Amino acid sequence: MNSKLNLYIRILFYFLWLIGLSVRAYYTELTSDEAYYWMYSQKPAWGYFDHPPIIALIIKLGYIIKQNEVGVRFFSIIFSVLTIFIIEKIIKPKDIKSFYLLVSSVGILHFIGFYAIPDSPFLLTFVVYLLLYKEFTISPSLKNAFLLGLITALMCLSKYHGFIIIGLTVLSNIKLIFNRYFWLTAVISLSLLIPHFLWQLNSNFPSFKYHFFERSVEAYNINFSFEYLISQLFVTGPITGIIFFIAAIKEQVKNQFEKTLKFLFWGGYMFFFLMTFKGRVEAHWTIFIVMPALYFAYNYLTSLKNSKQILRLTFIISLIMIVSAGLFIVIDSKLDNALMFTKLKSNFRNKNDMLAIKKVADNRPVAFINSYQKASLYSFYTQSEAFSLNNIMGRKNQFDTWNCEEQFRGKNIIIIPNYYENKFDNIPNTSKKYCYTFINNFQSFSKIRIRPTALEKEARVSDTVQVTLILSNTSNTPLNINANPDYPSYLYYCFFKEKTIIKQGKSIRISDDMLNKELSVDIAVPDAQGLYGLCFSIETGWLPPTINSKRYKIKVID
Repeated sequence: MNSKLNLYIRILFYFLWLIGLSVRAYYTELTSDEAYYWMYSQKPAWGYFDHPPIIALIIKLGYIIKQNEVGVRFFSIIFSVLTIFIIEKIIKPKDIKSFYLLVSSVGILHFIGFYAIPDSPFLLTFVVYLLLYKEFTISPSLKNAFLLGLITALMCLSKYHGFIIIGLTVLSNIKLIFNRYFWLTAVISLSLLIPHFLWQLNSNFPSFKYHFFERSVEAYNINFSFEYLISQLFVTGPITGIIFFIAAIKEQVKNQFEKTLKFLFWGGYMFFFLMTFKGRVEAHWTIFIVMPALYFAYNYLTSLKNSKQILRLTFIISLIMIVSAGLFIVIDSKLDNALMFTKLKSNFRNKNDMLAIKKVADNRPVAFINSYQKASLYSFYTQSEAFSLNNIMGRKNQFDTWNCEEQFRGKNIIIIPNYYENKFDNIPNTSKKYCYTFINNFQSFSKIRIRPTALEKEARVSDTVQVTLILSNTSNTPLNINANPDYPSYLYYCFFKEKTIIKQGKSIRISDDMLNKELSVDIAVPDAQGLYGLCFSIETGWLPPTINSKRYKIKVID
């Protein structure tokens, strides 16, 4: 009788979970990140600027089924249900009602569950990885090695955090390096990753450069660490966060698998805490600690005498908070004067703005300055051409990899700045202020690489120093720098302190015959001592200078 009742409870839980995610997916617009990944799916590849390819694949397949938000999110919803099912297989709860109450109390599972983001396939492949690893620790074999190698590759192709998982697994079980089946797993996994590695090589390693060198240029701020510590309670919460950490401390490991889970929980938590000293860490980067947390929390809570009361109270409070947040997102709230709520709502309310821009743009391609988010949302909701025009105040993104600048060079386009400009016209009927202007015969030259051949690492305050540069065309086609006489191009330089421009200057006007030749230019050094980042750019007409060089460190002394 109990087994039959458990079956009914199981079917009811997964049915309600599936329906709940589907309703939210249907009634909420895409976030900017989801639209960006949808753009990925329109141009399938073995890699993208800041992510591996699995998210593009699952969106592509879902969008074939339905060309709307639900189609984009279809497989993320299915993956969420499967993720919980696999977690249940790993934990093997005797009290499934307590298990489902605990799972339902974890807010991030409700929200990650319907977003079309890399965390969705990553979390599923991660829990399958754990299920197979658990079997591998008991019985290493050819079959288990093959399956573990396959899922390891899929996990890394879902999100680069997979490599952290591998590292923590090996650290928790050093004996693996003496196991021949482990090396077979490694060979299989690396073989399946070769196409992605080749894509990185052919694309000049954009993901590696971005994540290790370009993602954060801010100096350490203690708030980075403080915000991270607080946010982690909410990532695994809202209420269960505290329970998870208590359980991870109190529960003793009984086998190698549980030892690995401990390493994954505390290792993941500490790894990203250390990353806060490099820059700001997004709270959901630790999403994989939720599975080990659930494992230890379930065992800990069910061992307590009053576990059912604790779980019921936790579930009720958490569910009220989770449902309230979900309803707020779904319902078009009128709390326009509440800054926090307005900001939250704006993440899901962009469709009408994009359609208003479309009316002004007509059939012209739209260039959003430093905004891959708006360019992606515009492309999705209008099914029209758009791209992110990046400059020194922003960063490169997938639109640079696609070489959109070259695609639209010479065309008549509309420009939407990410700042307000009084001399531009306003787009009517939008929730936020958008200004715009038209450019006929658009020209921009971010594909010109600027490299100094002689650059001193030190300079004196307020001095003028001479720098020798070489400009080279990295584009696939020849350039005509003087194609639009109304938009002449000049060599430009900037001294940065983190994200702030301290000093900048326009130098010589450039032309085609200057490419691949050494040029000597004078640059004015900042008026204060310190360590600066110096970059060289090209300014075309009124457009902000493009990203043409990396930042070179230069120390200014008295």
